[in-house]
Amino acid sequence: MKPDHTASTPKSLVLHSMASYYDLLAALMTLGREREFRDRLAALVDLAPGESVLDVGCGTGSLVLASKRRVGRAGLVTDIDASPEMIERARRKAKNKGDGIHFEVARVESLPFPNETFDVILSTLMMHHLPRATRERCVSEMRRVLRPGGRLLVVDFEKPANKRGGLIARFHRHGGVPLRDIVGLLGSESLTVTQIGAVGVSDLRFALATKPRDGDDPAHGPPLVERSLPPLSLPKWPVIGAALGVVAVHLIIVRGVWAAVTLGTLASVAVAALVLAHVGMAGGVAAITRRHRRE
Repeated sequence: MKPDHTASTPKSLVLHSMASYYDLLAALMTLGREREFRDRLAALVDLAPGESVLDVGCGTGSLVLASKRRVGRAGLVTDIDASPEMIERARRKAKNKGDGIHFEVARVESLPFPNETFDVILSTLMMHHLPRATRERCVSEMRRVLRPGGRLLVVDFEKPANKRGGLIARFHRHGGVPLRDIVGLLGSESLTVTQIGAVGVSDLRFALATKPRDGDDPAHGPPLVERSLPPLSLPKWPVIGAALGVVAVHLIIVRGVWAAVTLGTLASVAVAALVLAHVGMAGGVAAITRRHRRE
């Protein structure tokens, strides 16, 4: 049964204007590691082949693709966002990625799905956009459409104690939601929180919960596990860029020497040695670049 909410239902913040540059901003904030970041989020909820997944507030759909890779051909990934612009961009990114991906414009406080539809629900970097009342309605709706035994992953910014925060938080100044508040919201809807911790990126924290099956005793559920994931690996492109910069500087020096010195035997040998050194450095940079592309 679908919900019947009235027009007085609190409304969420819709990011229409961000669609055109959202992916660029994400790439800058993650230093080119957005795919690794999204894969990490999908791995947190331990997606399995054939499962049905709902991404609430999907943005431009980067997590959609990471989820689909895990649930495979037999799995279904459904994605909703209140911004038609975000959904359109997500559709373009998912084009030719195979069947089993569905997009819909909808609000998080009124999910257009029957009860107990999905095995897994994802809510990433979205809760901080919502007023408190809408946040509560959103969690209630996610519980309604989650199947018994299903998992719900919430990832969002933790407001830093120093009021500065990490790189992503500085770019993305819409505030944050304390992890304890997220845990409290999930618990208020009789969802069992099984894991909490740091994502390993900026000030992001996660809470993973399950929906009890009929007959389950919440008092004897699995113990709460707290863990912090390691930071994402450093990107390789700054190293490659620095190496190319060194080569460029040395080539400028060689050119200057070639123009300024009357080439005798000693000068010729020195220039030849520098040229060979640069060829070797260029070969090393090319090898690093090929390895980076393969990875």
